[in-house]
Amino acid sequence: MTKSEYPVVSNAFDLLAKSTRLSLGEYTSITQSQADIEQYLMQHIGTFSTVLYGAFSRKTIISPLHGNVIDMLVLYRDIDVRNIYPSRIFSKLRDVLIEQYPEAYAIKDQSILILPVKSFQFRIHPAYPVSTHTYMLPDEKFNEWAKYDINSYNEIFTRENVRHKGKLMEIIRMIKTWNRVSGNLFNGYYLELLVTEILSSYEMSNHAETLRHIFRAAVAEVVFQKHDPANMEFQIEGLNNIDDLIKAMRLLQKSFALADEAVLLEHEGNTEDALNSWHKLFPQVFPTPVDMLVGQAQRAGIKGADALRMIITQK
Repeated sequence: MTKSEYPVVSNAFDLLAKSTRLSLGEYTSITQSQADIEQYLMQHIGTFSTVLYGAFSRKTIISPLHGNVIDMLVLYRDIDVRNIYPSRIFSKLRDVLIEQYPEAYAIKDQSILILPVKSFQFRIHPAYPVSTHTYMLPDEKFNEWAKYDINSYNEIFTRENVRHKGKLMEIIRMIKTWNRVSGNLFNGYYLELLVTEILSSYEMSNHAETLRHIFRAAVAEVVFQKHDPANMEFQIEGLNNIDDLIKAMRLLQKSFALADEAVLLEHEGNTEDALNSWHKLFPQVFPTPVDMLVGQAQRAGIKGADALRMIITQK
């Protein structure tokens, strides 16, 4: 394949955006696992329900499902728990779930249970509702209940995603994918907040230049916590492990350098080397030229032997 015939970078990012979107089967796997947990809890806890919120509701979870963390609230009736310390409610919930799911574990000093299921994990909080989107969650500092509006960031995200013509969702999934293939140093919710904030005064032209802009801006932001819009008293750490701070800053600097190089190469008409730079930034997941030819055949409705001939002749 000559450089003049090389697929354009935008086609590669279109395929990357598509590949990071959960399939129907993956969504079904999540909701079925939720139903299994509910069915078990019905036998041991009184009146309750569960809610999946966060990245699941915003559709910013990434495919493949392996390694994803799904936020779940186990909701009690307010009259049953509002005058009881959250730690007591959580202890009971923890003990009940660990009996059925022995691989589950509580996060130290937090009323949060991590429950591995299949290839992903649920992050479970006890809570009780006070309005349609607002719940009372444990406040770890004082062992009390604190208001948490799960729709507060969703509204910001939805508004910004509309302004960006649906591309914000794609960019967030790409950044989460980059985080996964780069060692998973960053907290996923933090990345969503960071990217949304960075792009709040930015007009997207294409995926490549938007990613370069994010990496450049993020270098100066990574050391700061983010306030959780659901409750401004809650702080979101940027890193899964604070000891990785220097590693994270170096990763962002390296990622910006690669993105900057890729954008400049594309502007110079050197598409092949630009794509190679993006492959370094998204190892193992960035679409190959063959992937793009397959996508081109699919979009054109070409199938079977004709599609194979098309791919072979253009390789």
